This record gives sequence, structure tokens and C-alpha cells, in this order.
Amino acid sequence: MTGTGRWPAWRRRRHPRLFWSVYLHGVLMLLAVGVALAVAGAALGRGEWRRGPERALRYAALRLGELRGDPARLDEELRRVREMFGVELALYRDDGTLLAGSAEPPPSLGAGERERLARGPERLPGPRFAWAARLPGEPAAYLVMAGGSRSPSLERIAAFLLAVLLALAVASVPLARAIARPLERLTAAARALGSGDLSARAGVDRADEVGELGQAFDEMAERLERLLRQEKELLANVSHELRTPLSRIRVALDLAAEGDPERARRFLGEIAQDLSEVERLVEDILTAARLDLAQGRSGAEVPLRREAFPAADLVSRAGERFRAAHPGRALEVTLGESLPELDADAALLRRALDNLLDNAAKYSEPSEPVALSAREEDGALLVEVRDRGIGIDPQDLSRLFIPFFRTDRSRARGSGGVGLGLALAKRIVEAHGGSIAVESAPGKGTAVRVRVPAASRPA
Repeated sequence: MTGTGRWPAWRRRRHPRLFWSVYLHGVLMLLAVGVALAVAGAALGRGEWRRGPERALRYAALRLGELRGDPARLDEELRRVREMFGVELALYRDDGTLLAGSAEPPPSLGAGERERLARGPERLPGPRFAWAARLPGEPAAYLVMAGGSRSPSLERIAAFLLAVLLALAVASVPLARAIARPLERLTAAARALGSGDLSARAGVDRADEVGELGQAFDEMAERLERLLRQEKELLANVSHELRTPLSRIRVALDLAAEGDPERARRFLGEIAQDLSEVERLVEDILTAARLDLAQGRSGAEVPLRREAFPAADLVSRAGERFRAAHPGRALEVTLGESLPELDADAALLRRALDNLLDNAAKYSEPSEPVALSAREEDGALLVEVRDRGIGIDPQDLSRLFIPFFRTDRSRARGSGGVGLGLALAKRIVEAHGGSIAVESAPGKGTAVRVRVPAASRPA
């Protein structure tokens, strides 16, 4: 097999295009309707044509039989009947003598045909549509009436139907194109996206199901483009974060190999700190991957290892870990008088608070304190982390929780990180049924507020 997909390329090329499938299907339906109308019209018209000449023949036989003795009035009546019914007439005696007739009188009848007239009007065989009937009175005579062809105006009907079908076939082209064009655009966009063009979009702007399909495809393409871009950003940021500790480890190993253990020992403290940062980075990535995997399953919830514990312990230990990781950095901790019990995944909530405190330390000066406060409010734990750092521009606030997003100010500052801390904290808090909000202004610092439902108290 050649080409891509299930079918080989030659078979895909021979498969009829949707436009021609829709168009030919419509034309065949029109032809079927036309044939049905023609058959029905012919059947109905044939009966009407039989009854029409027979009525005219009976009228003419009765009227002309009364006027056989008056040639002038007979000729006038022949002319009037001809004009009224559009037929040719002729009066014959039984011996074949023409008594009166139109300009082109029909021929006389044979003996066998005359005998059948005793039973009533008779339709005569032949290419012309002809009838004959006995005239009342004496001497014995009969009337012959001839009209048009055996199926009058059938060609006209067929021509008219053909013209209508052709007009409808031409008018169906825009309809078929309107159906096929957006699907062709979707096909082209899907192939372009599959070949690696992440900017491919269908751009189908319609207010119907096809338009909804095109919009869904474009939304899918945008999400795919965003995910691939985030993946590239993650790889670039992780590579950047790993470069410094790996370089220091290499330098320490080189110094130790050169026989200078004292200088190598001075690097160990920095290496230990770098490895802690790398360990935190790896844990954040693994936690985010676990949450994404759970949310990606249809109807699945994020797996939480819930346990009951005091909220005061969660906040206090977060402060202790912050002081251990940032020695000499001021941390102001304020706890409410009565903090609630939590029924939650303690490890995940610790990860969320650690990320918020770590961001506060990264984006503020070492001389500026970080504030951590917690209180109970409306049956929930409200935790706030506040710093007096560089702040966030208003246009960046709506994108803070997008994975791997970093503001230009944080990039220029060179504070490290991959832009996953806030996004991970938001996922953890929302997995517990809580919420997270950010308040910030450039140069005035940032405040992040986390709200987590408290454990239900027994009645």
C-alpha cells in the first residue's frame, strides 16, 4: 500500500468526490420525479383524449345528421365543428360516396369497419387519431372524424420536462458546492495539520452542523498547537534549569580530580541547593502529569489521598519549609484563632503552598518579607501569600495559570523556573473543590488567595 491512511493513494484518487456524489444524487432524483410526472400525465391525458373526441363525435353525428338535406347549412356546421374541436370531418354514404367534408376529409371505411359502427362509435386504427360513427336517419350514412397524432403533444411535454430538469440541474450546482466546499476545506486543513502545519485552520463560517464541525476542528487545532508549544517551552525551560546544577557538579568533580578537595567542598553547598531545586522541578512535572492524566479520562476525577488533619499544621509546616529553604529570608506568619480541620490530600496541598511561597521569594527582593496568613471563613480555609516584589502587569493576569507561562518581567529578572508553579497550584486547589485568585500591580507586589473547603463537621 502507498500513501497515508487506510486506503492506498490510487484508490483514494478514484473514489468519487463529495461534490459529484451530492450533485449526481440530486440529478437522479430530479430525473426520477420527471419520469414519474411524465408517466402520470400520459396516463391521465390518454383517458381525457379518448373522452374528448368521442364527445365531439357524438355531437357532430347528431347535429350533422339533422342537416343532411341542407348542403349550405351542412357545410357551415362542418366548418364550425372543425374550428370548435380542431378536427377534420367527412360524411359518407354506405357505398362510399362523399356527401360533405372538410378541406382534407378523412378516407372512407371498409365493409368490416362499417359493420362495427352498429355497436357505437368506433376508434379507427392507423397513425392518425380517427373515429367514426353512424348518422341517424336515412339514407344510411356515417361520419369520420380525424384529429392529431395518436399521442398528441407528448413531445411537447417531454421537451418541457427536459428543459425543467436541465434548469434544476444547473441550479443544483451552487447547492452541491455549498455542501462540498466546507468539507473539502476541513479535509485540506486536517491533512495540513497532520503533516505538521500547526497553523492550519478550516475557517468554516456557517450557522449549521458543518459550521459547528469546522469550529470544533479549529478549536482542536488551537489546543494542539498550544500543547505542542508548551511542550517545547517545557523542554527549553527544563534544559535551562538543569544546566546550572550540572555545570557545578562537573566543576566540583574536576576540582576533586585535580586534588583540590577544599575548593570542591565549597561547591557542595551550592550543589545541594541546586539539586533541591531540580528535585522540586521534577516533582512539579510529575504531579502535573498525574493530574493531567486523571483529568484526561472521560468522567474521571483527580485521585486524591484524602486524610483528616488540622489546617494549622499545614500552614505552620509550610512556613518551616520556607525558612529552611530560604535561610535569612523574613517570613511573617499570621494564623487565625480557630482554623478548621481539612479532609484533603495533604501532600498535594503542601506542594501548592510551597509553590506559592517559592514564587513570592523569587519575585521579590531578599530584603522584603513574605507574608503568610490563614483564617477560617464561611466554612472554608482561606490562605493568603503576599509579597512586595515586582508585581504582574494587568495584561498577564489572565494567563498566569496557563502551564509554562512566564511573564516578560520574570524572564528579564532571570529568576528561574518553568512557569508551572501557579498552574499546578490551581489544579490542586480546584481538585479539592476550592478556588484560587491573584491580585497584583507592577511594583506593588502580589497577593495569592487560596480557598479550600473545610471538612464537614458531624451533626
